[in-house]
Amino acid sequence: MKAGIENSHSSVPQDSRLSSRTIRTFLAEDNPLLMALLARIVSKDERVFIVGSAVDGRKAVCNAPTLQPDLVITDLHMPGLDGAEFTRRMKQRPHPPIVFVVTSDEMPEARARCLAAGADVFLVKGDKLITRLLSAVQEFFPDELDENDAEPKHFCERFATV
Repeated sequence: MKAGIENSHSSVPQDSRLSSRTIRTFLAEDNPLLMALLARIVSKDERVFIVGSAVDGRKAVCNAPTLQPDLVITDLHMPGLDGAEFTRRMKQRPHPPIVFVVTSDEMPEARARCLAAGADVFLVKGDKLITRLLSAVQEFFPDELDENDAEPKHFCERFATV
């Protein structure tokens, strides 16, 4: 199952946050219904704790760092600041979170922009979003870490298409 996964040097450094039972999660989505849906999906993993949310990119970039999330889930197209720029700014922080971009934009250019900005996962909203989102959470935050899993994962390509 991990065959298509590459290690990322731009992700969270090895520290106690990855082995924690609680996954501090921040959501950035301009559609309130989709925000609620994303929260409901990731909350199926009992370790997920939503620490905050924002409905536009500027608020997200101001609020997320103060909440020190382990995981950020962001839409690509948001008012104020798009998800790619929000991702880039989060990844420039001293202890950057894992960032999942979840979008309806299937264009290769959108995926390329998000990956270049440092996104750890790029998911297209669609039929298998629930399964793919929960699988991505499990891959980056496994229940039990062994020595081989201490390094954060990077698998944008694997989940890039619906």
